[in-house]
Amino acid sequence: MGTSQSSPGPSGNSPLVPPWADDSPDQILPEPSDRRYVGYRQALGRAVSNGSRSDLRIAIGHYARKSNGRNETAVRRMGSATQAGTQLFGLLIGGGGTTDSIVDLNGLTGLPCDTAISIITQALLTDDGDSEKIRSAMNQALAEALEGIETFDPLSITDDIIIHTMINYLSEVIFLQMMMDSNKAFDKAETPTQAINMENMLNDLVCVTVDLHMANKFPSNIQSISQAQIKDIQRQTIKDVWTEWENYV
Repeated sequence: MGTSQSSPGPSGNSPLVPPWADDSPDQILPEPSDRRYVGYRQALGRAVSNGSRSDLRIAIGHYARKSNGRNETAVRRMGSATQAGTQLFGLLIGGGGTTDSIVDLNGLTGLPCDTAISIITQALLTDDGDSEKIRSAMNQALAEALEGIETFDPLSITDDIIIHTMINYLSEVIFLQMMMDSNKAFDKAETPTQAINMENMLNDLVCVTVDLHMANKFPSNIQSISQAQIKDIQRQTIKDVWTEWENYV
């Protein structure tokens, strides 16, 4: 990855779910603890300084149990991202016109792949506090799924590529949120390499866990998945990932 940098992140007094992100605003949220990030940031700082996978797991356990108010609240925190992911899926399976800025994938045929990815991402971008996280996650997911394809061609987007994109997208969204919430944990590194190694370790763990819980949720015919179903797949994956992580000690 190689993008480690200190992030002030949210404070303990910030809401568990920002208003723009909440996809269940009619439901009551638990009261946030003003020290809910302490365990995560301290354990992550130790992991950064000593390279310990054990300390990284402890940090993730703190994150899942305390920082986000457990799995149900974590799902709501990712509401804006899962909505954008739903629109991305709809576009990739041929559902264009899911946003105000309509993207005709056929109209992108022949463009350099990175240019087409940028156009797709821009069209699906949310206009809220999660927009940059979503932009980065979409760009990364599409670039990885379409790796090796220099010229964009909608006919090259297979079911496997779509599934790969969705798993990568959700993994990247979660990873970026964890990095944003890390505060000064990565300042504990004595060298840039130390920080990058732990960032990569965290990213790998997130990717493996999301893939484990998401890949088996897709039916054999993904063209049959509705927008409501893909949103549910993302939401249930987040819940399952957090449930696993809550047991990390």
